[in-house]
Amino acid sequence: MDGLSEFSWQNIKYNFYTTGVLPEIVERDSPILQAWERSKKAGLSPFSKLTSLHDFPVDHLSCEDVRFAALAEVVLNDIWQLFGQQDVSVFLINQQLKIIAERHNPDLDEQYHFLRTGRVIDPSIFGAIAPTCSVLSKQPMIMTGHQHYLDEFANYSCASVPIFNGAGAVLGALDITSPQGLLASNWLRHLLYQSYILENKLILAELKPNQRVLYFQHSKDLIENAYTGMIVLDNYGQVVKANQMALKLLNCSIELLLGRGIYDFFLTKTLSQLETTGSFFIQSHDHAFFYAKLYALHRAEIRQTKQIAMQQVLDQALRALKADIPVLITGETGTGKDHFAQQLHQKLDADLPFISINCGAIPDHLLEAELFGYEGGAFTGAKKQGEKGLIELADQGILFLDEIGDLPLHLQVKILRVLQDQRFYRVGGRKPIKSAFKLLCATHQDLKMKIEQQTFRSDLYYRICGFQVHLEPLRLRQDKQAIFHRILHQFGISQWSAQVEQQFQTYTWAGNIRELIHIVRLSAAFNEGDVLTQLYLPESSDGVQTANQSMLAVENPNLNAMTKQMVMQVLDEENGNIARTAKRLNISRTTVYKYISS
Repeated sequence: MDGLSEFSWQNIKYNFYTTGVLPEIVERDSPILQAWERSKKAGLSPFSKLTSLHDFPVDHLSCEDVRFAALAEVVLNDIWQLFGQQDVSVFLINQQLKIIAERHNPDLDEQYHFLRTGRVIDPSIFGAIAPTCSVLSKQPMIMTGHQHYLDEFANYSCASVPIFNGAGAVLGALDITSPQGLLASNWLRHLLYQSYILENKLILAELKPNQRVLYFQHSKDLIENAYTGMIVLDNYGQVVKANQMALKLLNCSIELLLGRGIYDFFLTKTLSQLETTGSFFIQSHDHAFFYAKLYALHRAEIRQTKQIAMQQVLDQALRALKADIPVLITGETGTGKDHFAQQLHQKLDADLPFISINCGAIPDHLLEAELFGYEGGAFTGAKKQGEKGLIELADQGILFLDEIGDLPLHLQVKILRVLQDQRFYRVGGRKPIKSAFKLLCATHQDLKMKIEQQTFRSDLYYRICGFQVHLEPLRLRQDKQAIFHRILHQFGISQWSAQVEQQFQTYTWAGNIRELIHIVRLSAAFNEGDVLTQLYLPESSDGVQTANQSMLAVENPNLNAMTKQMVMQVLDEENGNIARTAKRLNISRTTVYKYISS
C-alpha cells in the first residue's frame, strides 16, 4: 500500500467516491480509508472547496489549552528550529482537534490562512488530513498528495504523531505540514522523539506529593531521557500512570498496568526495596533486566511547578489582552480574581487607566448611569453638567467588569453593543461616544448554566470569553500551606503554634484567600505575645467547619463585635472613605456598609 504512486492514489480515491469500491491492495482497516469514509459520510467530495474562513469554526483557547501549549513550547521551538527553514509549519492540536499553538513562516500566510490558532480542524470540513487522523486513530500518520480526501490538499504533505497522557488517553497531536509537498524521511522520527518528551513533561506536571516515579530502560544512558520508561506509583506501590515507552518495554497495555502493584511486573516485594539514591538493577517477571531509578517530587518542586504554570497563564492572558482579546477570570469567591486582574494591568502598563466595577454591588437602577454616564437633567438628582461613565473613563485603558454574572439582562444588551461598535450613548444622551478599551471580566458563577437558565446572554458570553483563566479554590491548591505561611509573614507573624497549623488544615476556607487574609489580619490584631496561638475562625473556637457552612454565617457575637471593631477602626483611619477601607481590609464595599449599618 505504501508503494502506490500518486496517480494510483488519485484513481483509488475517485473510484471510492463514485462507487464505494476499493481494490484489494488497500487495507480495509487503514486509518486513511477510515478517514475517507468519515469524509464521505459527512457529505464531502474530493472536489469540495474551502471557500471562506467563515466556514470554519474558530474557538478560543481554554485555560487547559494554554497550559498544554506552555508545556509544549520548548518542543515546538525545537521542531521549528530543525525544520522551519524547509518552508513547513508546525502545529499542536488538542483532543478536540483545535489548533492551540503553531510555528510557521510569515511568507506562507496565504497557504495556511485556514490553519490558525483557535481553529477546529473539523473532519466534516477539512476531510482526511494527518493531524485529525492521528488523534482519532491514536497512531503516527504520514499523508501526502491524494491520500488527503480533498483535492485542495493534493499538494500538501503532513506528518503527525499523537500525544498521550499517563492514563493512555490521547490529548492531541504534533504535526509538521508542507504546502509544497515536501516530506523529509526524518520528520516522523523526530516528531515521535518530541512527543515522548512532551508526554513525560505532562505526566511530571501533574505529579502529586504522595507519588513517586520509576524510570527504567535497558541502557543506563537512556535513563531520564525521552526514551525512558516511566511509571508513576502511589504510596502503596500501585501504578497510577505510565508513559507509552513503559508499555513498550513491558509489552503490555495501559489497561493491564493501571491499578496493579509494582510487584506484579517486577521482582520486588515492596516499594521500599527500590528506594535508593542512585540507579539500580531491576528485573521484570519475564526476566528482562533494566537500569532503574526512583524519584519522589518534593513539595518545594511542586510549589515551583505550580508557580511556573500560573506565571505562564498570566503571560498568556497578557498576550491576549495585548491582542485586544477579552479575558474572563473565573473561580470561587475570594480566589484572587481581582488580584489577577490588577497583576495584568501592572504587567501591561501601570500608567493605563484601570477602571473597575463590581456589577453585583450597585443597585440595578444606578448601574446604567455608573457604566454609561449621563447627561445633565437626565433624571432627578442628576448633575447639571452630567457625568462621565466608567466605560468612557476606560478609553485607551482597561475596563474590569467584576462579577459580570450579576449584570442585569437589559444592560447585557447594551454592553454587547459597546463591545461590537466601540461606541455608546450616555443616559439621556443622543450623541454617540467612542471608547476603545481592553476588557477584563470576572465571575464566581457558572455562566453556561446561567445561559441555560436564560439569565445570561450567550452572545455576550462568547464575546467576553476570548481567553479564560480559572483560579482554583484554596482547599484544592497543593501550595496552600505555602500561601498560608506567606500571608502570616505579611502580617509580621514569624512564629505560630501547632494549633494554628491544625486550625488551618482542618478549616474548609469557603471564602478562599480573601477569608484567609481576613482571618490572619483579625488573629494578628487580637494576639498577645510574639507567638500566634490561635486563629479567630467563625462557627467554633477549634476552627472546624463543615463543608456546608458558609464563612458568612458568623454566629459568634464576640467575633462579630471584633470584626466590626476592626472595620470601624480602619474606616476611622481612612477618614470615612468606604473604598479605601474596603481595599485595606480586602473586602467589598457592600460588606463595609453592612458592618456600618449593623
